[in-house]
Amino acid sequence: MCYNKNVHKPFYVSGFLYHLRTQQVLLHQPNLGNNSPSIWTMPGGAGIGEEDPQKSFQRIIYQLLNLRLDEKHIHPVYDYFNDTLNTIHYVFYAKVKTMKNLSLPDNGTLSWFSFKQITKLPFSEQAKQDIIVSQRVIQAQARSDSGITQDPRAIYKT
Repeated sequence: MCYNKNVHKPFYVSGFLYHLRTQQVLLHQPNLGNNSPSIWTMPGGAGIGEEDPQKSFQRIIYQLLNLRLDEKHIHPVYDYFNDTLNTIHYVFYAKVKTMKNLSLPDNGTLSWFSFKQITKLPFSEQAKQDIIVSQRVIQAQARSDSGITQDPRAIYKT
């Protein structure tokens, strides 16, 4: 992972809340106001000034959901150069203990989904990729936390 806290160039962050017990994620469907179905997204936004990406994610979640996240519950997934946004994009998830009924000021929709349910939702290709990678990172962390490790030789068996 290329996550670097000393970022001073423009960047974008996105991510989701993850409820460990139910293994569900909170996603956002913006209200576009043009009667066309909109795609689902992860909450996100641009970094401001010299704040680091994790602080940006923390700020954006607070601004959108009025929810304060403890830094120790925010986990980086990965980062990459996003051609569409023409900037570095950092992806995070934050573990939460409760599934609060949250609302958005723009009347968009928020909903909790399992990873299986997410496969049936409309997403941009990049958002879909970000969620797939996030799921793999979460699963790898869960295996590591439980002491389960895969024999590396099993990966290469044909």
